[in-house]
Amino acid sequence: MKEVFLSRFHWHKRFIFFAIIMPGPARLTINLASLAKNYRILAERFSGQSVACVVKADAYGLGAAPVASRLRTEGCSFFFVATLDEAIELRGVVETPIGVFAGPFPGEEKEYVNHRLMPVLNDLGQITRWKNAAPGAACILQADTGMHRMGISLNEQQKLRDDPALLEGLAVFLSMSHMACADTSDHPLNGQQLKQFQRFRALTPDARASLANSATVFLDKAYHFDIARPGCALYGINPTPGTNPMQPVVWLEAPVLAVRDIDAGESVGYGAAWLAQRPSRIATVALGYADGFLRSGGNNALAYLGENPAPVVGRISMDLITLDVTDLPESAYAPGSMASFLNERYTVDDLARDCGTIGYEILTRLGRRFERVYA
Repeated sequence: MKEVFLSRFHWHKRFIFFAIIMPGPARLTINLASLAKNYRILAERFSGQSVACVVKADAYGLGAAPVASRLRTEGCSFFFVATLDEAIELRGVVETPIGVFAGPFPGEEKEYVNHRLMPVLNDLGQITRWKNAAPGAACILQADTGMHRMGISLNEQQKLRDDPALLEGLAVFLSMSHMACADTSDHPLNGQQLKQFQRFRALTPDARASLANSATVFLDKAYHFDIARPGCALYGINPTPGTNPMQPVVWLEAPVLAVRDIDAGESVGYGAAWLAQRPSRIATVALGYADGFLRSGGNNALAYLGENPAPVVGRISMDLITLDVTDLPESAYAPGSMASFLNERYTVDDLARDCGTIGYEILTRLGRRFERVYA
């Protein structure tokens, strides 16, 4: 049972609250109903055959097993991950096809076959090894059409055109590429990548085609092809430059540990990075960078205590965050109450903006110290 002791002392004309509590851990709530809704939004928007789901990096930090299980019940029949280890773990959860973006390192081909995994082949070396080690086993070909990160290069694509025998005997289920600027609808690279991908897919005319990541689903239907591969949009991150069409999926809460009053001119936290411009009341919350909360949120991010917003003040510590609650009702921040750092008012994209990053990093950095609740 929690034991709470709260006392108030007068000292130099100010109040100091001492709280000795044993709070529960910070809580991360993943709303699987909102996840399912986002899947349906994408499926309705997409004009191709089906929507596969990207659950790499442990479903962007939210838990690949529960996320994939719920998406499977919504009708998802194809998943993508980044690595072989992720794929083997996911195979224990779903029986549907699983694509692995990195493709096989030398010697891994048999593991792909044993676990019924579909490698994404990104160069001629992987193509040759797959043909030799797993003849007739389904695979995916990825073309570099302008991202210049992964995929069969333009020079290698020309070699495939010049020597069609390089693809003979290869069971290509899907030809794919990845868009670099789809979240900017009028970017000239979009059209260039589309043309290059159309040339590439002609090498395997019987295979399905996939170009659409989350943002591409919201481009013109000419970019859609057969299979979409959304990731971020499933988890509530805005895939468009405008109003977010997706539902928030993640709520992050942590308990207030202590509350104290400080005078104007006094500082909070390491480096005296925040100075009170007036007599202020500071709430200390059990959340920090060891939980994956970015240090750049210091003096920038926001939290909610009930309906009330409170700015983060001072530096983010390993285990603690401090909030300015001066203007909030006292009932909102009593020790043991929960401060919310991700919610329907302050979303993943909002926190990312205030931390100078993107929603992907916010989610994937969330650590394992949270109590995780799937709703």
